[in-house]
Amino acid sequence: MKRTLILAVLLAAGVCVSCGRDQYRIHGRVTSNELEGIRIFLVPVGHEEPWNVDSLEIHNHEFSFKGRKHWMCTIRLDRKHRDKGQNLLVATEPGDIYVTIGPDSHGGGTPQNDSLQVWKDLTIRKNQIYGQLYEAGMKAAADSVHQAYKLRTQEMALALGEESIAGAFLLNLYPLPKEE
Repeated sequence: MKRTLILAVLLAAGVCVSCGRDQYRIHGRVTSNELEGIRIFLVPVGHEEPWNVDSLEIHNHEFSFKGRKHWMCTIRLDRKHRDKGQNLLVATEPGDIYVTIGPDSHGGGTPQNDSLQVWKDLTIRKNQIYGQLYEAGMKAAADSVHQAYKLRTQEMALALGEESIAGAFLLNLYPLPKEE
């Protein structure tokens, strides 16, 4: 009897541990006091149907989402308050994801989300340089900057893995050339 009870407890503990392995947990903060009590949304990219969208109210400048569906999502504020926080791409991969929503939203904590933040920073910098070159009439140089950015994005995607959430997303934006 004692062995059966010990075995049952160990099996239950093993089930609980394995259940948490594939779960993502998003720990979020907002930078604006005006967002207290405002609704924030976790919206799967390409799966925006209402039954796939998760939402909750911000409390004490914090919010959290958790789940087991792994896909690319955006974290966004409700329509009335979108000017107070930049949307943020996140990959809902297993682990703890830390995000801050504000004028310059950022995230990380898991390998794919760390990479997405690097890619976001790279994208912002590319857009600045591209815009400056284009406005200066240096279209060829601007196009060269964009081409280098595209190749870097593809390299990042391949490093993450074509089957990863972020890798597949980036390759969808900038597909690899087809081999003939």
